[in-house]
Parts: sequence; structure tokens; C-alpha cells
Amino acid sequence: MTGRPPPSPKPAPRREPSSPFDPTGIDDHQGGIPLGERRPALRATAWISLAVVVIAIAALAWRTVERQAVDRAYADGVQALSAGRVDAARIAFDRVLAKRPEWAAAWRQRGYAAASPEEARRPAKGIEDFDRALAIGASSGTDAATVTRWRADRGLARVEAGDHGAALDDLRHAADARNTPDDQRRLALALAMTGDWAGAKAAYDRAVASGAQPLWLGERALVSMRLGDDEAAGVDLVRCAQLDPACAELFGTRAGQLARDLGRAPPPGAR
Repeated sequence: MTGRPPPSPKPAPRREPSSPFDPTGIDDHQGGIPLGERRPALRATAWISLAVVVIAIAALAWRTVERQAVDRAYADGVQALSAGRVDAARIAFDRVLAKRPEWAAAWRQRGYAAASPEEARRPAKGIEDFDRALAIGASSGTDAATVTRWRADRGLARVEAGDHGAALDDLRHAADARNTPDDQRRLALALAMTGDWAGAKAAYDRAVASGAQPLWLGERALVSMRLGDDEAAGVDLVRCAQLDPACAELFGTRAGQLARDLGRAPPPGAR
């Protein structure tokens, strides 16, 4: 024993890479990438992935900008319509519907926009737009209260267009669903226009019971006269005069003329 330490083992010689993609000489069977070499396959994949992400972000940004532009156009149309600038409103809603043709509310608003400023605020000009709004609403599950409101709009448009028969279905629906005094009065007017005096009287009764207006009393008085009930007509005309002298002037004169046309003595309050 000399006490000398055993000689250090010599390092294993570096093996030649088993493949060009194994720069360490240790083949892990997964294929390394040579150091300092170009990486065409990886770079192509990375660039493609980056391009896809950029395109997706750009598309999302564009859709956001476009949606905001459409929303602004809709708001501009509503503002123009409320200010009576119906021509500007129609142009705004045309822009909206060019981008979002299935937006039912936009069709409904466009229904109020006439074809020219001279036809300002004439919903009758847009009955087809109301039709489109209701059709889209039905297919997209629009809530019942909104559908009722739109049908009431279309009913009024049809009344203004002189199509009272077609208006009745919409106005009946609104009166049954909401039963407001205004709905009942609109239904009464349409029924009177079609000569359904009994139906008009019943609708006026419901309207007046909930919130009497002087004009409604005068209107009901004329319907009562058509039904031969001059006594009830006189009560309404007198009450109408007490509430509003202008109402008495308007409907008192009409009641007097109607009585003469029917060959009867005028009821109280008629002129």
C-alpha cells in the first residue's frame, strides 16, 4: 500500500450526434434542434399562429367598431324621429337595417319615418315595416309585452291609413292584453268607423270607466245616438260641457247635426 489515491476515471468520449436534430449527442428519440441552426418548420408554425391571432383580434375590433356605429345610427334615428325630422330618421334607420336587417326594433322605428318631411309623423306610411318587425319578433322570441306594444302601433298606423277592418285585430289584441283606457278608446274609434256601434259603445264604456276624458264622453254620445239612446247621449253631452267648454262646442254641434240627419229631436247638450 503506497497510500496513493486511485486514478480519476477518464471522461467518456463525446458521442457523435445520432441525428442532425440531436446536438447533445444524447438521442432522446424526440429529436432536438441543432444549436445555431435555422428552424424553418418552427418559424413557419409560429408565424401562422401569430397571423391567426392578429386576424382574430382585428376582426373582433372591427365588429366592435361596426356594432358601435350601428348603435349610434339607431340612437340618431330615434332622436331625429322624436324631433320630427322624419327624413333624417328614415336615413338613419336605413343605415341600421343595411347592417342588421333582423333588428326588429329598428324596423318598428322605421315604420314611423315617412318618405318625406311633408309626410311627417305618419305611421301609416310604415305598415310594412311594422309587419316586418312583428314577424322578426315572433321568430326571435320577443316578449309578449313588446309584441303587444308593436301591434298597437301597427293598429294605429292602419287606422290612419283608413284600413279600420285590418286595424281591429291589432287593437283588440292590445285592449285585451293591456286593458288601458287609451287602448279601449282606440278600439272604440275603430269599431265606430266600421259601423259596429254596439261594439264601440262597449269599448267606450270600458274606457270611460277607467279614466274619463271630456272628448271621450262626446264621442260616446254620438255612438249612443246611433244606437237610439238619446237619453244616454244627453247625459254625456251635458257632462262633456261641464268638463270642457271646447268639447261642448265640438260635440254639441255634431250631436245636433246628427239628430237632424236621423230625423229626431236633439238630446240635451246638442246644438
